[in-house]
Amino acid sequence: MMNIKIDNKEHSVEEGQTILEVCRNLDIEIPHFCYHPGLSIAGNCRMCLVEVKGMPKLMTACSTMVQDKMEIFTDSDVVKEARKGVLEFILLDHPVDCPICDKSGECDLQNYNFDYGIDQRRSIFPKERHKVEKISEKIYKNDNRCVLCTRCIRFLDEVTKTHEFTTIERGSHTHITCVDPEGLDQNPFASNIADLCPVGALGLNEFRFKKRVWLTEHVRAVCPGCEAGCNLTVDLHTKQTPLDPNVGPVVRFTSADNYSMQRFFICDEGRYSYSGYNETERRLLHPELDGEETTNGKAKAFLKEALSSELTGAVVLSPLASVEENYAAILLAEQMGYDLYRPSPFRKDLPEPALFIEKIKAPNHRMMKLLEVPKVTDMESSDYGVVLVLNSIGSIRDNSLVKILSLLKRAKYSITFEVERSEFSENSKLALPAPMFLEEDGCFINSSKRIQRSTGGLGYPEGVRPLWEWLFGNRFTNSESLLTQFSNEKLGIELSYEKIGKEGVEL
Repeated sequence: MMNIKIDNKEHSVEEGQTILEVCRNLDIEIPHFCYHPGLSIAGNCRMCLVEVKGMPKLMTACSTMVQDKMEIFTDSDVVKEARKGVLEFILLDHPVDCPICDKSGECDLQNYNFDYGIDQRRSIFPKERHKVEKISEKIYKNDNRCVLCTRCIRFLDEVTKTHEFTTIERGSHTHITCVDPEGLDQNPFASNIADLCPVGALGLNEFRFKKRVWLTEHVRAVCPGCEAGCNLTVDLHTKQTPLDPNVGPVVRFTSADNYSMQRFFICDEGRYSYSGYNETERRLLHPELDGEETTNGKAKAFLKEALSSELTGAVVLSPLASVEENYAAILLAEQMGYDLYRPSPFRKDLPEPALFIEKIKAPNHRMMKLLEVPKVTDMESSDYGVVLVLNSIGSIRDNSLVKILSLLKRAKYSITFEVERSEFSENSKLALPAPMFLEEDGCFINSSKRIQRSTGGLGYPEGVRPLWEWLFGNRFTNSESLLTQFSNEKLGIELSYEKIGKEGVEL
């Protein structure tokens, strides 16, 4: 550990960090454009200049390593003047088109100009102008807004190693160009460059002119697309306006940084999967008994009859559902003496490059393996009187599908708990509507055994309830109480949503 001073306050920090990293960990803001924790250090925007005592000039915080007894000033007059000068140069050719820019409201340049910029333009020369280009089916490029941070180039060079972008021209005429538009569309991570862009120079064609970010609610979630457990920022359409009557409740997915996993990007398949959560054609929104919509009261009466029948039973968990929903089913099996099984999840060939994408398309498959739940395909007999099957948006393997359908068709009391109608609900006596992952808080355990919390910002639709409420009524007050009991009994540790935090806990 080293002792340093930042703005006349003493701090003890670890070696091997840059000034910018130390300040980020201490919640001290240092403005920057080119720095990103998942990319190499470029040091070309000069926005992160700070004053270091004893140094003859200002230093870039992104590339200067902290040293013992170093004294740093992040808000001195000379630093503020330097930031103002950098912004003046950046804004020489930058258009004042914030009202029509999709980045407005989450733009670093916009924010920094309010905090550090000038209030008058001194340049008398006309601004250089470029046409807005649709450079691929995914991405559009507006060179007028580019600040040449080169994040997009470094991402495509260093992370995906596909090299679709480069710079051309020199000096003040330098701009970024796409040398392989077809490759950009085939790149399974290409849309991350829209997240990486600190201004409105790169954006998604799909999101362009779609929604103002300040008219959305942002929640942090875990991508349910595979076992990797990538973090998402989900924009939810919570404020209705006459300008966007056709926008669904889920507006978009963007990547959310997780420093503990060193994960800062998401795949395009996960990013664009948000549209599936706006489709309601096959959504199960009310209980169905013998294929007909019924009331919650009649559904609970059927459940009570089934559980008091003293017949043998089986519960099939779901690697697509949260820890809490699965644990509610486990508690039922333990209470009733039912057998417990899990299906084999759907697997998919990996794209190129694959990076952190997992073959197993189930976000909670690791939970099943940790608890050593036997596979449904290893079941010796399908003759059970009571069968409860959990499912969610997603797929399982064909051999598991056949076995589960056999269970449901043979049982006297067959019950499914799922988000969308499927072959399971169509072959069940009772189909209970399940919340999708954006409608409830829940946890998932990824392939590296990290348990993470996914936040539901939409709330339960009318008629939809969590499984623990269907099965146990008021025994549990919320999903967190199930997590606490699960972690104590099954993991041997005590967890809460607060302890899990934003970045999760490694088991």
